[in-house]
Amino acid sequence: MRTKRRLFGTDGIRGIANRYPLTPEMVQKIGLAYGVYLNAKFPDRKHTVVVGQDTRLSSDMIKAALISGLNSAGVDVLDAGVVPTPAVSFLIKEGDFSGGVMVSASHNPYEYNGLKFFNHLGKKFSEAEEGGLELVVFNKYELPRANYDNLGRVFNGKNLVESYKKHLESAGRYLAGLKIGLDCANGATYQIAPEVFSALGAKVFTFNAEPDGKNINDGCGALYPEKLAKKVVELGLHLGFAYDGDGDRCIAVNERGEVIDGDQLIALLALHFADRSKEAVATVMSNLGLELFLREKGFRLHRTPVGDRFVAEKMDEVGAAVGGEQSGHIIVKEFAETGDGILTSVLVASIVKSLRKPASEVLSLFKPVPQKLKNVKVKEKPPLEGLEKVQRAIREGEKLLEGRGRVLVRYSGTEPLLRIMVEAESPELIERVIEMVEEAVREEGIAQQ
Repeated sequence: MRTKRRLFGTDGIRGIANRYPLTPEMVQKIGLAYGVYLNAKFPDRKHTVVVGQDTRLSSDMIKAALISGLNSAGVDVLDAGVVPTPAVSFLIKEGDFSGGVMVSASHNPYEYNGLKFFNHLGKKFSEAEEGGLELVVFNKYELPRANYDNLGRVFNGKNLVESYKKHLESAGRYLAGLKIGLDCANGATYQIAPEVFSALGAKVFTFNAEPDGKNINDGCGALYPEKLAKKVVELGLHLGFAYDGDGDRCIAVNERGEVIDGDQLIALLALHFADRSKEAVATVMSNLGLELFLREKGFRLHRTPVGDRFVAEKMDEVGAAVGGEQSGHIIVKEFAETGDGILTSVLVASIVKSLRKPASEVLSLFKPVPQKLKNVKVKEKPPLEGLEKVQRAIREGEKLLEGRGRVLVRYSGTEPLLRIMVEAESPELIERVIEMVEEAVREEGIAQQ
């Protein structure tokens, strides 16, 4: 069972901006603690940390506080500016830096923000690394600061971002003849994604690429791909891609305006890189249809808890070339250590181009088992295993499904939500099981009224 964290959730530290733990004072302390952590873990080197941010209103403030703390510990900072989260991971590996932090709350509304931590390998912090940093943050002694003549400095890293763009371009093929729509969610991909696809020769139609600090993820991007779907059909585009606020997710749209989720993209890319590995990784949320399809193709699908960090760790463990989440986090090990929305879209567009077939034929490889996800707002998050009524409803639901479906109940790692996911051949049965579990949640008294 995961040790309870005081700061870290499913994907870094997250909350409402300017409220604990994302006040300037606390973020500065976290930055100082990260610097102390690095100095203690690797005492024989001068440390440089890559810091990136998304476009939300609070990111400037939080980044400034974080950098202040890091500099106070004697750690230099490479400020990459507004970049997708995977750019931070790439730059760490490319420059052999000590680690990195992305200031972002990913797909959440603008009032949220967060800190995503990466180690010196460009990988997201493991649970052990999260725990180690928290021990430093909450230790009872005053944290050591650098002497006045050994303070950290800030360096402009925007020029190095060009190497990330070249990396993305090198992963694809020439896309001349393709008309591609990009929904940038008014987030971190708004500059880089159109530039990459234009450099590859595609005719690019860009939407939601005018961030104002408050419109990130606002009715657009990967959470609302139906908006892009309408544009693809209206403009007669061959393909569309929608990203989330920090650019680590990608949802596709075919020429018919049909939305293609991460499961179908995992299937496509797993087949494309089958010569590298016949192991693939997805989370517990991925559709049963993906598992059955990959099994038929000779793959073994490994499932993990929700979070692309867990996917990446399992990929390392089993030697998988491709893994990801239904939500659009896709990791292709040959190119990245974390989910990368732009990379995913470049690879998918390149496959569509090379096959010379409509996207509707290329991107729908299996028929999903009917699945529904119901979110219930909750006042608190007591351990699910201790909620007897909920556990009883889950057991009764599984009995009704008779081994031909799945029931999954979990808390969101970033929002006050309990998620109920049911898969079954019958939509009526899905609704019945969801109602049973939802009623049990309300009887437990944790649901918001």
